[in-house]
Amino acid sequence: MTLLLHVEFDATSESTATKILESLARMADIVHRDHPKVYTYVFRYGDETKTKLIFTEIYADEQVFLDHGRDAEFGRLLLEAFDTTTGKSRKELCIRSDINSPLSQITASILDNYLHVTYVSLQQGFFHRELIQKREVDLLIVCTGCDQNVYQQLNSLVSCATCVTFEESDANRQLIAVIENISSEKPSMTDKKPSIDAIEIVCSHEETIRKFKDIIDHYFQIQSIHVQTSFSGYIRHKSLS
Repeated sequence: MTLLLHVEFDATSESTATKILESLARMADIVHRDHPKVYTYVFRYGDETKTKLIFTEIYADEQVFLDHGRDAEFGRLLLEAFDTTTGKSRKELCIRSDINSPLSQITASILDNYLHVTYVSLQQGFFHRELIQKREVDLLIVCTGCDQNVYQQLNSLVSCATCVTFEESDANRQLIAVIENISSEKPSMTDKKPSIDAIEIVCSHEETIRKFKDIIDHYFQIQSIHVQTSFSGYIRHKSLS
């Protein structure tokens, strides 16, 4: 019962946002040390104003979600980062493949009463898979306004450890992917490029970003691209592939 959390948070100021990311970086160190089944745990600025933050987290199951926050130092850092003065969430999504299966009482209480998530059903794809080939890149993308052919086209060009599509109530198809390999082969073009309204690329390696941008510019019709090279946490746990 994998859980993917995707949160947009509005901090009260740029300095507050910076302090939140600093605390989250230390929290991520604890999670990475103790919880290899927290597959993705990445936090970053969402726009140029540096007050909007975006969090993307993938947990193998409910127990992993519950266990990752039990460390005393983690709890202290959480309280340091978030209180009534630091800001508020604009959006909190919990994406699940089994949205009709009940969660445990404690998990549901945290998600419903503390995080106030909106549950969204997985439309297409997979939360986690082990790839045969050695990981070459760590790259996270978040796409909004995707047409129905984006998923298939993307997976013909790259190897993903995570690739999911989902729709919120506004029927805006979105895609989140963690990419580990970029193919050197160039498949033939389709008659019409799949369209994406906006794509966020999160990666710390400039050459990887350039290579990926070359591919998406060639195979997709994209209105806007936002690149984030600085982030807290990790895109893919180092113990995986």
